[in-house]
Amino acid sequence: MYPGQDDQTRRMGQQPDSRAYSQMGGDPGYDDMYAGDSGYQQPRAPRGPGIDVGKFAGSVLATALVAGIAGWLGAWIVDAVFSRFGHQWANGGNTPTMYAVYGAVAAILAGVLWYLLLVGTANPQQFFSWVVGLLIVAAVALPLLVTVPFLDGLAAAIVHLVIGLPILALTGAFAATLRR
Repeated sequence: MYPGQDDQTRRMGQQPDSRAYSQMGGDPGYDDMYAGDSGYQQPRAPRGPGIDVGKFAGSVLATALVAGIAGWLGAWIVDAVFSRFGHQWANGGNTPTMYAVYGAVAAILAGVLWYLLLVGTANPQQFFSWVVGLLIVAAVALPLLVTVPFLDGLAAAIVHLVIGLPILALTGAFAATLRR
């Protein structure tokens, strides 16, 4: 009879499972040369947020381009409509080119905000949508409240909305696709 073999096993004609890997003497069952550090190190997880930086930078720049074009086009159309009716748009001396620059800068700042929220919050997309949405509301409301000719304030509010909506939509769209 083998150690660990009981009567039922002997009757069935089967041998018990081998216990070669669990030796009784406390010996771990392998040579000491394998017990120490073999020089192999586990690969480290990349630090920082898991995004593709190249795609992120390209997406931010593309959003800046779209927001710049939207700002230029919106201001140009408003200026053309005001000129058509013989009225000068009181836009604070801003040209359509300046609105293009404002849109591009706002898009780049939105990209920086999204990255900071990605690093520091659990749900960056939710916080980003709220922050940018509230900033768009402020950018639309401010000209309506402070511009003396209300029609001029309304035109500026429309241009601000035309700049803000692509930033909100495009940054939200590319943010979901950047994970590594």
